[in-house]
Amino acid sequence: MLKIICKQLLNRWGSNVWISMELLLVFCLVWYMTDYFFVLQYNRSIPLCRDVSHTWLVDVAQIPELSPAYRPAESDSATLPANFDRVLDRIRNCEGVEELAVMNRGDLPGAGSYYGWMLKSSPDSVSPSAGGQRICFDPRTDYFHVFRITTPDGKPVSVSDFDFSDPKAIVLSRSAQNSLFPGEHTAIDKGLYNGMDTEQSFVVKGVVGDVKRFDYQRPQKNFYVAERAGYSNIDRKSIVIRSSSSVSDARFRQLFSEKMKKELRIGNFYFKRIRSLESLEKETEALFGVTNNYRVRVALMLFFLLNIMLCVVGTFWYRIRQRREEIGLRMALGSTHASVRRLLYVEGLCLLAVVVVPAMLIEGQFVYLGMIDTLGKSSQDSQVYLPDRLLLRFILTNVITFVLLVAAILVAIWLPADKASRMAPAEALHDE
Repeated sequence: MLKIICKQLLNRWGSNVWISMELLLVFCLVWYMTDYFFVLQYNRSIPLCRDVSHTWLVDVAQIPELSPAYRPAESDSATLPANFDRVLDRIRNCEGVEELAVMNRGDLPGAGSYYGWMLKSSPDSVSPSAGGQRICFDPRTDYFHVFRITTPDGKPVSVSDFDFSDPKAIVLSRSAQNSLFPGEHTAIDKGLYNGMDTEQSFVVKGVVGDVKRFDYQRPQKNFYVAERAGYSNIDRKSIVIRSSSSVSDARFRQLFSEKMKKELRIGNFYFKRIRSLESLEKETEALFGVTNNYRVRVALMLFFLLNIMLCVVGTFWYRIRQRREEIGLRMALGSTHASVRRLLYVEGLCLLAVVVVPAMLIEGQFVYLGMIDTLGKSSQDSQVYLPDRLLLRFILTNVITFVLLVAAILVAIWLPADKASRMAPAEALHDE
C-alpha cells in the first residue's frame, strides 16, 4: 500500500507541492515554539529547594513626618526599634501565622529587584570566584523556615542550624560552594572574601540547596548573610510570614487584615496591606514580559496547528471529490471502511514525512547561527542541563513537533476520511 501511495503522490506532485510547502513552513514554526516550551517546562521541573506557597508580604509603613498624626518621640533611635519589635511580636502571635522572617526589601523571592555579589575563596586575583544574589535577613527570625529552604539532599533547615552569632557568618548555596571550592567535599569553616573589597571577609557556616529566583529560570548561586533590623535600616526591611496550610489563603488574608489594622497601629507604624508572594512573582513575570511571551507563543502554536488542520481538511475533501471513482472501485473490490480511512491517513502522514528532513536542515541553520535562546541560562552556570546539549535537545524537540503535527493531521483527515469510507460503491462509480 505504501508503494502505491508514493506513486499517487508523485502523479499528483503539482497539487502536493503547495501543501508540502505549507507543511514545511508550519513544521519549522511549530518546532521553534516547541523548543521554547520544552526549555520552559524543563526549567519549571527543576527542584526549587524552597516553597513560596502560603507565604505573604506584610507591608507595614510609617506615618510621614509632615502628617499631623506623626509623633517624633516615637521615631527616635531607641523607641523606633522597640516599636518595630512590638510589631513583629503581634504579627508572630496572630492566629494562623506559622513563622515570620525579616529581610531586605530587595531580596524577596520572585521580586524584580536583585542585589548581586561577587565572592572569592581567597584575596588573590586568581582564586576561584562566584557571582550570585546576596540575601540578607534578621537572624532573630527564621528565613529558612518561612521559605522551606532545604539542604541539597532535601532536608529542611532552620536559621538555628547555623551559627549566625558570628558577624562574619555566611551560608552558601550548593552551586556557590562548588564554584568557590571546586573538588572539595565541604566549604564549612572556610573563609571567603568580597570580590570588590577583599577587606570584607566571611566564614562559611553551612550549605543549602540551590533555589531559583523565578520558577521559569534555573537555580542560581545564593549567599545568605545576617543583619539585625535596627534604627538605621528598618525602612529597608520587609516582613514575610508563612500561614498555616490548614487555613485557606483567602480566609487567612481576610482575618489577618481585619485584625492587624487595629493591632499594628504602634507608634508611627501602621498596617498597609498583605500580599501573596505567589501573586508578587506572577506580577514580576508579567512585568518582565515572560507572561506575555508565553501567551503569544501559545496563541501562535494554536494558530499554526489550526491552520494546518484546515489546510489538510480542505485538501483531502477536494481530493475525495476528485477520486470518487477510485474509492468506489476499491470498495467494490472488497476494501473495507477501515482500509479506506487507513489509506487516506497514510497518505497524509507521507506528505508530512517528506518535509521532515528539509525542515530539520532549515532548523539546523537557526541552531548553528545561535538564534535559539535557552531560557534561564546564565554565563555563571557551572552545571550542564539537558537544554545545553543542543543535539539531544534538537532531536527531542523535533520528535515532539512531529508528534504534534501527526496528531493534527490525523484529526484533520478524520472527517473527509470518514465521509469517503461511508461512500456507497454504486454512488461513487456513477460518474465513471
